Amino acid sequence: MQQPVTTPRRRPGAVVGAGGVLLLMAFGSVLYGATGLALMPGIIDRFQAAAFTAGVTVDEIDSATRLLRGVPIAAAFVGVVGAVLLVVLAIGTLRGNSAVRVAAWVVCGVGLVGGGLAAVFGFAQRIGSWSDDAVIQALTAAHPGWWLWTSAVLSVLQALGYVVVALLLASPAANAYFRRTPSLPPGPTGSAPPPPPPVDPTDWQRPSTTPAAM
Repeated sequence: MQQPVTTPRRRPGAVVGAGGVLLLMAFGSVLYGATGLALMPGIIDRFQAAAFTAGVTVDEIDSATRLLRGVPIAAAFVGVVGAVLLVVLAIGTLRGNSAVRVAAWVVCGVGLVGGGLAAVFGFAQRIGSWSDDAVIQALTAAHPGWWLWTSAVLSVLQALGYVVVALLLASPAANAYFRRTPSLPPGPTGSAPPPPPPVDPTDWQRPSTTPAAM
């Protein structure tokens, strides 16, 4: 019995683009986390110096220091896990796996919602965690000026990346690529072989009509 085979098809540009954007987002996620870890010691030193100068209490300095140390570590961990997930999604998407395509849509939706909520929560926590405005001023001054803008731009680009991937995977070309169906391989002459002739179960009861040898 012939086994069905899948006819190879050329990847459309929409699928290649979606896979490329996923890989680029994975690289950006790791780079963002690594940069945050590299900047963390200097940010903490500058914040503590500015906070002591401004007369901030020791308890508030310790609380802010824990935040400055914990956020980059958590961001780096989430960035590595997210990068691994995005690479897996990119590979599965380029291979035409329909289940991975659905998973990519889910990740894009969760990423958009989670990124927005994380930004709002982080802003609210930073503003509402301390009663002394000197703490907020010291936190702002401790970060490099370019880092805050870079973080904002990367967050916007990450959100746009999710939207672009979702739209590319929903394009007509991607729908046709992920809707591949198996087919029977052609026979030796280019078509399926004919079925065997039917067999009469009473043939063995009939006398032989072949003349005996003289």
